[in-house]
Amino acid sequence: MAIDSSNAKRRRLADASLGQLGMLVVFVSLSVLFFAASLAVLITNHQVLVATRQTASWRPPGHHGLPWGTAASTLLLGIVSYALQSALNAIRTNRFTQALLGWRIGGGAALAFLAVQALNVRLLTAFEGEHASTSLFIYCYDLLVGLHALHVLGGFVPLMLVHARLVRRDYSSSRHDGVTFCTQYWHYLGVVWLVLLGVLLWVG
Repeated sequence: MAIDSSNAKRRRLADASLGQLGMLVVFVSLSVLFFAASLAVLITNHQVLVATRQTASWRPPGHHGLPWGTAASTLLLGIVSYALQSALNAIRTNRFTQALLGWRIGGGAALAFLAVQALNVRLLTAFEGEHASTSLFIYCYDLLVGLHALHVLGGFVPLMLVHARLVRRDYSSSRHDGVTFCTQYWHYLGVVWLVLLGVLLWVG
């Protein structure tokens, strides 16, 4: 019996290590994508503002900054990370009710993040007015925000799958890889958003 238990533990550790390696590959691949998109925006901004001196084609004179809702969306993504991390900490000590509550708060904040981001796009387009259709800044903003939003949408799949397993109490202090990996993914999205936000503030 002790040997069987030890073998089962080793299998769980091996599965966890393989899963962590898989998450690392995912993060590296996505980082290359986001880096390429950010670099394209920075190069475009440099070419327009420095090489061609056509500032109006980048953004209308007097227009600067990002929509006010950007601060709210950033705060919401921080709440997502905090809530999911709280859920992970709870499941590590078999506090199932607290883990489920934290997971639901994180999911709700993630939905609110998408809603606020959609509002930010509309506010920015309205602010640019008649120049919105020709503004390269609008195009670059939509590119980075839209690319991030697609990965946020993708994150809802594991978020819901883990939620279903939390409801069934399939996780425990000794077996919670799904919670761990999903939480890591949303932490990653939070870090990526801060980097993209820095790029947008620089070129905005």
